[in-house]
Amino acid sequence: MDIFFFQLIIIFIPGIIWERFDANYGPNRATQQWEILRRTFVFGLSAYVVTFCIYWVASLFISGLNFQVFQFKKDVEFLDANATKLIFSASVVAAACAIISLYAQNYKWMTRLLQRIGATKRYGDEDVWDLTFNSGKAEVEYVHVRDFDKKITYAGWVEAFSETEKLRELRLRDVVVYDFEGTQLFETPRVYLARKQDNIDIELPYREGQQNGESPAANSEAVD
Repeated sequence: MDIFFFQLIIIFIPGIIWERFDANYGPNRATQQWEILRRTFVFGLSAYVVTFCIYWVASLFISGLNFQVFQFKKDVEFLDANATKLIFSASVVAAACAIISLYAQNYKWMTRLLQRIGATKRYGDEDVWDLTFNSGKAEVEYVHVRDFDKKITYAGWVEAFSETEKLRELRLRDVVVYDFEGTQLFETPRVYLARKQDNIDIELPYREGQQNGESPAANSEAVD
């Protein structure tokens, strides 16, 4: 491999780190090679910009600290000790930024900010399923999932949910199963449910003042 391109790959290690974080844990995963390369470039460039800002602020308090710009030279090694330290620093920044970015995407910080200032009433490109279970509000943590084929209701706390369009998957804990008459059938610590997105009915029976982990009254009125 050409030494120039080999060093370019090393320079974009921060971008690779950020892209892998986002691909593995973020909602949008690139599948095409060109898209992966584009994301790696953008994330890498962003990591270096953030690193430059950190260096600039730190230089106000620490003398002799400066952000070294890479001196690209064809067929010549341009990665010295200072450049290596910069790449390492940018890699740490990239990992931190990737985690912050995952929080921002998961909790829709930008969307919530725009809604709070009245700039939009939309909730983004996600569907109501994602919006509901990503909200973190207590009233969406306890659910009743009705199975009309089996005529039973699963009542429990949402522990995990899928974000795939193929199936709506839920993992519930502290589950109590009732029939449609309100009679308790059995209890189980956890249950996994998978339904097609057009074949799932969920009720949110949480009442204000109910403690987290405390189930609503186990009677026919609570289920119906």
